[in-house]
Amino acid sequence: MSPRADPDGIHLSDAALDYLTAFRLRFPRDNAENHGLAAGNGRFQPTMTDTIDTDSDAQTYQDAHLEAASYAAPDAFQWQYEASDATVPRNVGRRAFMAGVGAAAVASVAGTAAAQSGGGQLNFGYDLVHDPWITADVTVETHEPDFDQFNYIADDESVQSLPGATLADREDDTTPHNPVRIRGDLIDIDDYRRFPAELTTTNADGDDVDASALDSEFWTTDASGSTGSISVTEEDDALNIAATGQAAGDVVTASFTDFTIDDGEQRRVLQLVADVNTLAADAVVTVKVVDAASNTVSAVIDASADGAADSTIATTQGSGIIYQQQLGELTGGENLDTIEEVVVEVTEADADVTLHGLNLESASRWQFGQREQTNTDDELVTKTVYEQTGWFGITSLETLYDSDRMSNAVLEQVKYDAAFRVSELPSDYVEYTFEDSGRSDFDRRMRFVYNYEFPTAYALDITLNTWYDEVVFQYPGDRYMAMEIATGLDEQVTLEEARDDESTISWTSRTSTYTSASEGDEIELSGTPTSDAVLALQGDVLYRSGEENEATAVAAMGPTGRAGGGILSTLSGKIGAILSAVGLAGVANYIWGS
Repeated sequence: MSPRADPDGIHLSDAALDYLTAFRLRFPRDNAENHGLAAGNGRFQPTMTDTIDTDSDAQTYQDAHLEAASYAAPDAFQWQYEASDATVPRNVGRRAFMAGVGAAAVASVAGTAAAQSGGGQLNFGYDLVHDPWITADVTVETHEPDFDQFNYIADDESVQSLPGATLADREDDTTPHNPVRIRGDLIDIDDYRRFPAELTTTNADGDDVDASALDSEFWTTDASGSTGSISVTEEDDALNIAATGQAAGDVVTASFTDFTIDDGEQRRVLQLVADVNTLAADAVVTVKVVDAASNTVSAVIDASADGAADSTIATTQGSGIIYQQQLGELTGGENLDTIEEVVVEVTEADADVTLHGLNLESASRWQFGQREQTNTDDELVTKTVYEQTGWFGITSLETLYDSDRMSNAVLEQVKYDAAFRVSELPSDYVEYTFEDSGRSDFDRRMRFVYNYEFPTAYALDITLNTWYDEVVFQYPGDRYMAMEIATGLDEQVTLEEARDDESTISWTSRTSTYTSASEGDEIELSGTPTSDAVLALQGDVLYRSGEENEATAVAAMGPTGRAGGGILSTLSGKIGAILSAVGLAGVANYIWGS
């Protein structure tokens, strides 16, 4: 091979240059699957492998051959494919394309070597690598529409992601799995206050601003039929209606009349999100929709009502009661013509109700995400949530935000059925080494320590439940030299500290728990872990050389840590090594100028 420089300082073989030139001429018209991609144009995004860096291990490459650099740091990149409408300009010349390769190589090769200096990550997608988990209940206060799952607001007001957190695993294929829980009254959306659409009021500066049926200034009350009283007040963005001092036969009302609906009356939906704070014995709360001719449809909060009836909002006290019913389906609804009034009537005794959402103008219902359930044939089905009371589970937050009317929802609280997995933790929570075992049957020995450390914040609550692991070997007694846990730690444990016989760390052996179990068994490491201290698992486990290679083979892993084909899987020899070190994303960025 006679090396040549193109551009200066980047040495490539003739074969490498010929291949890259041909690649440039064909891409993206070439069959994308030949390069491990979905069909169509796209862009490549390299994801740097998480590593542990130390100054002593850091290396840099200057004026080195790319072939050597690629072999020095072969695990530099993971790849993910992102759909894009962008295309490589067909007038890009060979020089510009190769200059892009060179520019990317200079940046990526030097940076790659330093990033890999900690030894890389374990391949948690490999069956013989332990990936223990802790089940947990996680509550996050304030989840905004642009947040990712498990994002929370830290005490310094920054948005943080919860390390290691994933949604809890499905129990089995037949049990509904709804690991995210929300509550209707803890959702803040504009649509709760949008009725009536044309209502305005005047602010302190004399300007017209949007108003709502949840503003108390637009309601009138009548307690003439009662020995008690009724009040209408605002609580944050909600409206509270409370009747007190009532006796049998008493009636009080609160009325809202600042709207008119004069078409499609039967199609309109009475939408309520309410808290029933107080419902005294014998008290009945009736929500009436009244038209210009005094025709009325009603829905009730009544302990003696039929809970399955269309006209029943609730039969008991509770929070986050979601009620949505088409007016034409209620008794008398077919007669409605020009709706002009909403009346909340309390009779017989005391009641206190808070309205978080009220709407009459829409012909569609709010959608509160997707929920798995079983049908009458015990089959697992997924349904849209329209009515619920209190906390209820959905499959994911994405199913909530997919609805147009919920797309801007801010959740005051969200609860997760969670699991903290080692494979999802930052790489510096994990430390390991392989060494000779001195044995012929299992010639390698893996020493490792896994750490769990949990953040604290006012807007975050973590309750740990049970710490589990899975036995990964067919003959556990031949493999596990030692498996030990430590709890209540002040800081994370290094591998050196874990192996130090003079360390003051108190370790509890779980070796017999592993060796007495069978392959695939889930074993309990601790039933009482707590999130206010660091937890650690250290292991001393025997492997074969080939197993070690699999356990540390992460170069072609996808972003989830699972093995899979990628662009590099179809490239071989020195060309594959060159492209691994260079990174096609750098080429694309250079050409497109991004």
